[in-house]
Amino acid sequence: MLINSLFSIVPAKSHGTDDYDTGDTPFITNSRLNNGVARFVEPIPGDKVIDAFTICISGLGYATLQVKDYLPKGNGGDSATILIPLTAMTFEELLFYTAQFNLIHGWRFSFGRKASKKRIEKLSFSEVYNHLQIENDFSGNVKRKLSLKLNELNLNIPVESTNM
Repeated sequence: MLINSLFSIVPAKSHGTDDYDTGDTPFITNSRLNNGVARFVEPIPGDKVIDAFTICISGLGYATLQVKDYLPKGNGGDSATILIPLTAMTFEELLFYTAQFNLIHGWRFSFGRKASKKRIEKLSFSEVYNHLQIENDFSGNVKRKLSLKLNELNLNIPVESTNM
């Protein structure tokens, strides 16, 4: 199924990295390190701060799942593109589609061929997730451990109580 049947595809809008004062909002760039966070900034009026639990695809075609509101790099030829779910998705679904993008489509983009809304909307995702029988161990124990680790990093993911 085409990506735009699951997600709204939105180009980022911001200024250059050096135009910002230090603040609390993660600034997402092309880096694969630190989930794409280059630094924490104070947004400038007119910037598009994106809600948490969306997928940010860098200009170089690397997808990251963002779990806090963030400011994606949105100027020049290497702007980020945001995938905003059209319907509510679980953390696992978003993580699945983020990984799937990197595995299936990441190779398509580079310094010479940047990811863009026009190029991304022509791509598709597998519906495999809908056919998987996810055991309680994944949705319970693994999600809990991941959530605890993310909370250690001050990302504030709600931790569901499960019997371990």
